[in-house]
Amino acid sequence: MNLAPAPTFSVIVATYNWSAALRLALASVLEQTERDFELLVIGDHCSDDSEAVVRSLGDSRLVWVNLEHNCGSQWGPNNTGLAMARGRYIAYLGHDDLWAPGHLRAARDTFERTGADVVAAACLLYGPPSSGLRAVTGFFPNDRFTPRHFFPPSSLLHTRQIARDVGGWVGPDEARVAVDYEFIVRCHEAGAVFAMTGQLSVFKFNAAWRRNAYRRRDVGEQSACLAALREDSQAHLRRELTTALRAASEDRLLRVETPMSTSDKASAGAVLNQTFKGSHHWGDASHCRPVDRPVRFPCVNENAGYEWHSLEQDGNGSAFRWSGPACHSARVLPVRVDRPLKLTLQVIHEIQAGLLAASRLSVNGRTVEADHRPAEAGGFLWTAHIAPDQLPDGERAPLLLTLSVPATHRPIDLDMNNDRRWLGLAIGWIEVEPA
Repeated sequence: MNLAPAPTFSVIVATYNWSAALRLALASVLEQTERDFELLVIGDHCSDDSEAVVRSLGDSRLVWVNLEHNCGSQWGPNNTGLAMARGRYIAYLGHDDLWAPGHLRAARDTFERTGADVVAAACLLYGPPSSGLRAVTGFFPNDRFTPRHFFPPSSLLHTRQIARDVGGWVGPDEARVAVDYEFIVRCHEAGAVFAMTGQLSVFKFNAAWRRNAYRRRDVGEQSACLAALREDSQAHLRRELTTALRAASEDRLLRVETPMSTSDKASAGAVLNQTFKGSHHWGDASHCRPVDRPVRFPCVNENAGYEWHSLEQDGNGSAFRWSGPACHSARVLPVRVDRPLKLTLQVIHEIQAGLLAASRLSVNGRTVEADHRPAEAGGFLWTAHIAPDQLPDGERAPLLLTLSVPATHRPIDLDMNNDRRWLGLAIGWIEVEPA
């Protein structure tokens, strides 16, 4: 039994096999101006060095627990943290997100001033690094919360009592909306009083918008953000708010809302999310086939994470998708590179003359030489070759084909039409055949 006085805050950090990001997130908690907290780090059956990272920080407020079974998202770790929590208020931080130093102090002031059950801090969400996209959440029109006003768990703080009243978090099989938002919806349905801090204090680098974030484990964005906060947190906040204003002026500021009428199960969305960010289920090689004859993959409307725009049709009825707003756009093809292969992409349009010539292709992270030629029906055929010896043994299935453009453009800025989307290349089918 812990006989120490109960802290004001219990901070819960759910984590899964990304210790480099975890170290930065925990640092942003330990550097809070509000010091009265316990920090509960709950591993979702981690198998990496996350425990060693936690213990290396040497702070008595830190507690590490690793679950015996993987829950697949934060609902399980969060419930474990809630069962352990002693604080009057509960806060959450995603293991790849960061807080500004004044986050907990602003929340405490808001709780004490308003008597709220739930508090939302303003959050800046970063789109894929090459996209220029931003989103701002944690503000309620007319200071009135409705479930449509999404804010992520890293912005969420609540009393311990309201968690008891609603029964904690639920998994994707029970959730009506995304697991990370179902808890907030149920707090609202239970009559919880919501309030805003009105201050930007959360920086979210959404893994669901970054393909294979859990496989690449790149923490460059988080490292740069934490370094800037340490140097001068107020100057960093001003710069980031200015960047968000620029995004708004360029049609890059996203509106993030929660649709409350849907027939889709949250579990289906959870699987798509896990697959895209690479935390689970990425590229089941058992379903990949060798290529002994030409195989053509039509353009489909799959989960894209701001790499692709929606499916369209050209004047001939051919399906295509524009790449963008991100500069890197990929498709996963269920084939095995067990022999030299030729890849051909149907490029229906390029948003600006010369863009295709300046673009490049890569397969499973390896750049491949490519060339293009005009197609008889219009547009271009973009071809490349890949051989087994260009890839490590464990990375020859599936085939992740990524196209990279130097920049995306809005047609309205090119005096083409009034389309304000950021576009790159319009891609139709992709064909794979023995070389």
